[in-house]
Amino acid sequence: MFPKLFRLALCTIILFCAASCKKDSTSSTPDQYVKIKKNGTWKTYSKVAGELGPDLLNSSKTDFGVSAFTDDNAESFDLTIQINGSNFVTGTYYSDNADYYVDANFTTGFNSNEIQHYYIQNGVLNEDAHYTVKVTSITPTYLTGSFTGNYLYDSFASDSGIVRITEGEFRVKRIR
Repeated sequence: MFPKLFRLALCTIILFCAASCKKDSTSSTPDQYVKIKKNGTWKTYSKVAGELGPDLLNSSKTDFGVSAFTDDNAESFDLTIQINGSNFVTGTYYSDNADYYVDANFTTGFNSNEIQHYYIQNGVLNEDAHYTVKVTSITPTYLTGSFTGNYLYDSFASDSGIVRITEGEFRVKRIR
């Protein structure tokens, strides 16, 4: 529980720092973005950030993170991969592989009193929740890749508790 809360707090801090950076509004194509297909509809976030480096609590692990917020900070989407050791490489990472940790989170209601936090949770539907993240490029400046999945679940949601985020892609500027 603590690592998930820590990661959520870290992603929030990262995004607020990234949001304070000056943006070039003359470009027609953003140089950084996160796109997700949520409940069948594509959404693009431009307030994004990425990280790759030693875990802040355990330096024997390496964290890869992609975070995105809407312009009004009402919702966020996060991908996290944590591996043992320091050799994080491009490739495909699966949420059901016990050799490393993969998580996806979608949160709404930051600007209201009804925060809903959706995450990978198995046993909710007839199929387990699963996500596959393909990291295609790691440079000193950007992290690039794509992902596929099926659903995220919020056990405390006032609605059905399910959000279907089925695919997406990212190109985010690294802050570390």
